[in-house]
Amino acid sequence: MKYYLLIIMLFGKITPSFSGEWQENIYENNYFNLPYQIYIPDNEKENNPLVIFLHGTGVSGNDNKAQLHKGQNIGSDYFASKRIQNIRNAYVLAPQTTKEIRWASTDIGEYDLDNTEVTPSMKALLQLIDNVVVTRKIDTTRIYLVGLSRGGQGVWNAALLRPNYFAAIVPIAGSSSPKHAAKLAQQPTWAFHGTNDIVTHVNYTRNMVDAMLKNGSSTKWLRYTEIQDGTHPDSWIHAFKDQNLWYWMLEQQRTNIANE
Repeated sequence: MKYYLLIIMLFGKITPSFSGEWQENIYENNYFNLPYQIYIPDNEKENNPLVIFLHGTGVSGNDNKAQLHKGQNIGSDYFASKRIQNIRNAYVLAPQTTKEIRWASTDIGEYDLDNTEVTPSMKALLQLIDNVVVTRKIDTTRIYLVGLSRGGQGVWNAALLRPNYFAAIVPIAGSSSPKHAAKLAQQPTWAFHGTNDIVTHVNYTRNMVDAMLKNGSSTKWLRYTEIQDGTHPDSWIHAFKDQNLWYWMLEQQRTNIANE
């Protein structure tokens, strides 16, 4: 019996700890009350990366739960999973906007940033990010923004509004403002889209990628994965299928903060 207990104790010492948790809250300001949940990693005493995930239309609302995609290995559920957190702990911020108010623009199509008002949800989101950065131990060189569908549109929009702020962005099946692609020429980006997407046309991402390349971007900064015959959901199923996305994101780090 003594040997048996010793073996359990020894194995207990080498088992990775995993005790992170989601915390539910609402960010209130003059623009918009934004429900959100934040995943707190188990080593909160250290500076950790921050991943912000912007959901799509299907889980919009105000229940402050659907955007977690629990048990689906999508977005926030992917980044808070044991396999991802055991590679590198990170905070995961998962806000939820209403069906009526998008993260960006007024519909799913391309738009002109100059003539498009910033939505109340985007204003609240950017302020929420600032609040999290000052109230949590965030590695500010590793703030990542990921989103799908209307959330993919939101990713492009937030990056255009804050060029050089995010260490990396991952817009999935979303539209943008190609006219302003020069703002993101050196923004580490990995975009995904399916060729048979009938919700957000693949040309939305193709146009933005082409415009970025024409304005000085290159494969050093930009990745684009086009899923042949892929439907709307296929783009994010492919993006979150394995750990490769997280490994790539962790390779991206802002190095110009001291010069700002």
